[in-house]
Amino acid sequence: MQQTLAVSVPGADYHRQLIACQVACPVHTDARGYVRAIAEGRYEEAYLIARGPNPLASICGRICGAPCEAACRRGRVPRVDADGHFVAEDRPIAIRALKRFACESSGWER
Repeated sequence: MQQTLAVSVPGADYHRQLIACQVACPVHTDARGYVRAIAEGRYEEAYLIARGPNPLASICGRICGAPCEAACRRGRVPRVDADGHFVAEDRPIAIRALKRFACESSGWER
């Protein structure tokens, strides 16, 4: 007996849908991009990434409801102790606070 496998070709947006934080953001800001730029000390670039789709990035860094943080995959990463036993789930990245930091550190906000 021959078994049939179901195969589907992902659509054009398949990979974009995997970036939960960006999908959850109302203006689809590339949070991964500006978080990475901040980690590498590229504050002006981080600001420009955050500001790209959102002319109110510095305001959103203060008052946004941060749906991106609720959708952050980091919050679903299991934390384990030294023996490898599950302790809890990790916490989401503080995306809103990092956006505010990028805006304040870039020098563009002054």
